[in-house]
Amino acid sequence: MVASHFIGLDMGGTDIKGTVITADGEVLVGGFDKVLSLANDGPRRTIEQLVVAANQALELAGVGWDDVAGVGLDTPGPATLDGVLSRSPNLRHPEWENFPVRGALEESIGRPVTYANDGNAAAFWEYFRLYGDDSSRILGAAILGTGLGGALVSGGTVLTGARGYGAEFGHIRLPTHRLRDPIEPDFVPVCGCGKEACAEAYVSLAALDNHLRRALTLERWRDHELHATEDRGRDRAATLLARAQKGDELALELFDRQALALGLLFVQLANCFDPHILLIGGGLTESSPEFRERFVGRVGEVFRAEAFPGAAADVVIDFTGDQDWAGCRGAALLARQQAQH
Repeated sequence: MVASHFIGLDMGGTDIKGTVITADGEVLVGGFDKVLSLANDGPRRTIEQLVVAANQALELAGVGWDDVAGVGLDTPGPATLDGVLSRSPNLRHPEWENFPVRGALEESIGRPVTYANDGNAAAFWEYFRLYGDDSSRILGAAILGTGLGGALVSGGTVLTGARGYGAEFGHIRLPTHRLRDPIEPDFVPVCGCGKEACAEAYVSLAALDNHLRRALTLERWRDHELHATEDRGRDRAATLLARAQKGDELALELFDRQALALGLLFVQLANCFDPHILLIGGGLTESSPEFRERFVGRVGEVFRAEAFPGAAADVVIDFTGDQDWAGCRGAALLARQQAQH
């Protein structure tokens, strides 16, 4: 029998998700009991857990290792193209730094392993979900989390760059004159990377927290309910999404500011890559349809006003699909693509 199935494993700092696809791209595992990654115990323990997750996915799919032609693995970045990890806030054990996670898993399971960072894997699934194996499309994605991740799929190929740092959209600089701070017009936020005016400093959960703290110093918001809540940093900022969906004026204003910044970022992506579609992923995908429509509408207004006429008229801006399983599915598809080359 010719091996024609592919496992996809999405490894996070907390858990691992897995799936199995066929050579035609059919997803055989739509649900999965997440396996703990035990990343705080070090990489060798996590490799064991990845094998546990792979076996569980195979059992659910009703196939065995003899049917497996390859495995796709995604992890939080940063990492080299070959899956040698750098220091990551999601992987705190000291042995993770410079750990060859792709090679270690390949040695453990005896099958070729294709590596991708989690943002690229998720974006590759989105491309396949929308366009299948069509190699004529260009898709860009901005993933809003604690930071701002990015990915670009062009012609069915993920843009990784020469060293694995391609499509780091969160560290594109934005025009500060369009994003003046309401308290200090000359204030420019500093990104977690140490540079000023990165997109991530305007569009991310961390940025939302910083903007909230500054907004609460204004006389306008002196009686806002958030003054009376426990300040737990980004946890408090995360509650703004629920407030925004209920029409809270402060929350909506802060999200509108993020939509402005994201629209300006998308203009730069359109100028560089001329994509067919630009997607917004991350926690906002779980918001109400009304809020998503409002947010995309604000992003689109900025984009259409600033982009070249052709791009302004044709580029689709939308939210991603369900992100929970996008990573493992995209990883499996990347293993499939690698086997076809």
